[in-house]
Amino acid sequence: MDFHPLQWVLSLLQWVLDKLLSPTPPLPKATLGRPRIAVIGAGLTGVSSASHCVGHGFDVAIFEAGDEKSLGGIWSRVNNTSGLQIHSIMYRFHPSVKWTAGYPDRQQIVSQITQLWKRYGLQERTRFNTRVTSARQDSSGRWIINDDPSFGYFDGILAAVGTCGDPKMPHMPNQEVFQGEIFHSSKLDGKTAAGKKVIVIGGGASAVEALEFVVHTDAASTSVLARSDKWIIPRNAFVDGLLALNIFGQETIFSWIPETLLKRFFYRDLEDLAPDSEGLFTETPMVNSDIFRQIRDHKAEWLRGDIIGFTRHGIRFRQRAKGVPKGGPGREIEVRGDMVIMATGYQRPSLSFLPDEVFQEPYQPPKWYLQVFPPEHMRYDFYSN
Repeated sequence: MDFHPLQWVLSLLQWVLDKLLSPTPPLPKATLGRPRIAVIGAGLTGVSSASHCVGHGFDVAIFEAGDEKSLGGIWSRVNNTSGLQIHSIMYRFHPSVKWTAGYPDRQQIVSQITQLWKRYGLQERTRFNTRVTSARQDSSGRWIINDDPSFGYFDGILAAVGTCGDPKMPHMPNQEVFQGEIFHSSKLDGKTAAGKKVIVIGGGASAVEALEFVVHTDAASTSVLARSDKWIIPRNAFVDGLLALNIFGQETIFSWIPETLLKRFFYRDLEDLAPDSEGLFTETPMVNSDIFRQIRDHKAEWLRGDIIGFTRHGIRFRQRAKGVPKGGPGREIEVRGDMVIMATGYQRPSLSFLPDEVFQEPYQPPKWYLQVFPPEHMRYDFYSN
């Protein structure tokens, strides 16, 4: 195996973080005496939070709607070609995580979640195939899940249902006449785009998933149909680190600096694709280093506009000029393709199992205080996977 100094430094850093910051796992069958927490969701955040809880003496019960294959949340459902969009050194959901790559793929991410789940003995504290439909307090202030005391009584609720539920698959006009294949961007394992003309509908994070699949399977061409321009940043640890220096996580008076640098050194001749009206920190940017290379090699195109409907051989599309708003005037064209990938995202999981009083204005999830606590009900936490 080749020696990579940076990888060795990363491994050493991960070892130090594990030794210094990881809580000690409880002994098998240990009785934990501190307050008991109900963790809703066995995704990345649910498993991480539960491991911290038991490591500090809190008893937990994890409730997961799916079966054991759902362990890992959204990462258990995406394609094997999917991977981290930021460098792994900034994606440490627990101190004990040990990445072996800068941008680990879906299989390594799920493996790390599973190892964490087992290391902290969470197998015996996880209830699979148990969808939480209600959480209420009894007269003594203890929480009951699904009105079923057999689950036990809890001192707090940690809602870790994430932001990505079931795939969002809208039906579009004349979709049934299309003679090619149609897939959601999360359902591409076992499929191939080799030699095909691929149309990707959507320009958000799900489009990254589709683009990774297209590149891996050697499609003949790719057309990305997006309703609006999205900031695209390279998959680069240095760039990730610089952007992370914006500790406010929103637009500032200095945002023009990274925007200008991206346009000059990353977009270059494709600056027309960069947003004019939306700042870099307004929404989560797409992270992909392949799309511009594909466009320059004439293997891909990024089209801005609105979908009119399907045809037998592709998509009727109203292509808009830069600056024209969604639904505005444009030139109608037919984008031909053999395969359509719906990069249309996911339904947002419901928090309807929580009592109505936690949804009071102006703090509504995910706008609770610090995006974590409803101010008047500090026994709830909300985290997204």
